[in-house]
Amino acid sequence: MREIRPVLIDIDRQLEDATRAKQQLDAERWRAELRPRAMRSFAAGTANVTWSRTLVKLVVEELYPDDLFNDLVGNLDRIPRRQWPSAIAIAIGLRHSWRRDGLARIAKRLHISLRSGTTSTTSPHSTRVRRGAHTRRVKRVRRPKPARR
Repeated sequence: MREIRPVLIDIDRQLEDATRAKQQLDAERWRAELRPRAMRSFAAGTANVTWSRTLVKLVVEELYPDDLFNDLVGNLDRIPRRQWPSAIAIAIGLRHSWRRDGLARIAKRLHISLRSGTTSTTSPHSTRVRRGAHTRRVKRVRRPKPARR
């Protein structure tokens, strides 16, 4: 009986290795041969795809937004069609907001102003003044607090 157990363990390992090797070969064949053909067929089928709630939900799901998305946008099933671009932009913003510079970069690309100052790296005592096509930093004048009597 003692000799049978190691043999069974070896057979199990060989079966697992063979299964893993077959899965690897199947995956390689899918990527190299079948996937390109399937994607050409899929791409041809998208010729008549239009914006739909399903498409918007798929795009948002692919961006893996956190719970803050629901706080900012609400239920995707209830937002009107005209707000779909905004919902997608918010999902993209959330995806890139884990670092301050990431959110700033996305906001800049989408021409979205970050007015709250959360991404500013300037001094809290300076502000930006926009004049024509140029922006410059100006030192804010602090008013002294009135003396208490």
